[in-house]
Amino acid sequence: MKILITGATGFVGHQLALTLAERGNDINVLVRNPDSVHVPMHKNIRAFTGDITDKQSITAAIKECEQVYHTAALVKIFDKDPSLFHEINVEGTRNMLEKSLETGVKKFVFTSSCSVIGPSLKEPMCEDNSRITSFDNDYDITKFLAENLVADYAHKGLFTVIVSPSKVFGPGIETHPISVNTVIKKFIKGNLTFIPKPGSLTANYCYIDDVVNGHILAMANGTGGEKYILGGENISFLDFFQTVRSLSGTKARLIETHEFFIKTWAALQWIQYKTTNKEPYVTEKGIRQIFCNKIFSSEKAIRQLGYQITPLREGLQETIQFLKNQSHA
Repeated sequence: MKILITGATGFVGHQLALTLAERGNDINVLVRNPDSVHVPMHKNIRAFTGDITDKQSITAAIKECEQVYHTAALVKIFDKDPSLFHEINVEGTRNMLEKSLETGVKKFVFTSSCSVIGPSLKEPMCEDNSRITSFDNDYDITKFLAENLVADYAHKGLFTVIVSPSKVFGPGIETHPISVNTVIKKFIKGNLTFIPKPGSLTANYCYIDDVVNGHILAMANGTGGEKYILGGENISFLDFFQTVRSLSGTKARLIETHEFFIKTWAALQWIQYKTTNKEPYVTEKGIRQIFCNKIFSSEKAIRQLGYQITPLREGLQETIQFLKNQSHA
């Protein structure tokens, strides 16, 4: 089967392309730079130069494709040009949907994020739960707007499915400066690590292989117009890092940090940005994303797709070994 994948130079898209290629599919990947070291290499993968924000550049890559996995997005908490979030995450998605409908694509899977669903209270959030807080960053709101576009095109006759991973970790390419993998890597190296106070705040972590398989299951078994959370285990910050410590043997110190100190750091980061133009790692608005519970349920994906969750400890063990081997390479 011929399949188009966008975002194949990203963490999820890269592994998805390789997995589908290994299964004998002909994979087209749309990339801005075909010479990038992050372009997946396989005899069944063909790279096309293009950009999702340039509708015409999609034409050659999507020709004769029966399926599209749209994983491409601007994934960060801040950009000096905030209009890029809308241009890439919303208008880029619109271009992919329009081209898919025009060319007769049979199925379209869109990669969203649990961040659109937002924070939780005590009970896990599900696909149909209403968000309990307002949007506070450009990434979340533009992914929400993109989800609405995907739903609109489902009504226009395009078979669409939305998948929403939580915090993804596991072996793979590194594409984000504050990814879960990056935090784990620094911790096992012995770096002082700060977590929000109280450390009992809980988040959901999903293993990369599960997320990739979840995409493929959504394409095969998903109901048109539906959304599926591709998550993993819900665990507190303290328990997460204690598990990493027990598996890695790291002696790194873990410090619970009050919101006030993180806000102070964010303010200093903003001053640095204004004076040096270096983008901040965290913003005052972004802090709200840290000091809250993000508990999710994948029960719908398990029930309807056949989604399976790798035990967190097992996934972390594989990840730690991978990161250690990287350091020794």
